[in-house]
Amino acid sequence: MKINVFSIAKNDPFEAFYHSYIRQCRGLGIILELKDLFPSNISKAQKISPQEAQKSYTQTFLPHLSQHNFALHPLGRTMDSFKFAQLLSGKHEVCFFIGGAYGFEEDFLNKTHNISLSPLTFSHQIAKLILCEQIYRGASINMGHPYHK
Repeated sequence: MKINVFSIAKNDPFEAFYHSYIRQCRGLGIILELKDLFPSNISKAQKISPQEAQKSYTQTFLPHLSQHNFALHPLGRTMDSFKFAQLLSGKHEVCFFIGGAYGFEEDFLNKTHNISLSPLTFSHQIAKLILCEQIYRGASINMGHPYHK
């Protein structure tokens, strides 16, 4: 199984933390790829308006949509780790999207399943770290590995 995590980010200081989950997932047969995207049009759009920023995020993410897409969104569906594991179960490829500072435009959200990691607001780096941990936990649950206990 391949899991892609796309985020609007640059210069992420948490790389070492993510790589421990990438290694652990590999041990369960999961290819976890983290892809930070920040083309120049995003920086320009963010200076114009929140709406333009959201449009630039959509343009950046659209080419990466696949069959199973999940956007992290504050109003998305919340679930426990066992329900999250079910999201991953039986799929060949899954894509997760972490938006930029201004969130997602409605058009993009309509193309994805929207999930929330918590009612709390997290920085993009913390959200990505929590997501990586939950991906590993979900894969562990699906494989019957004792990590999740």
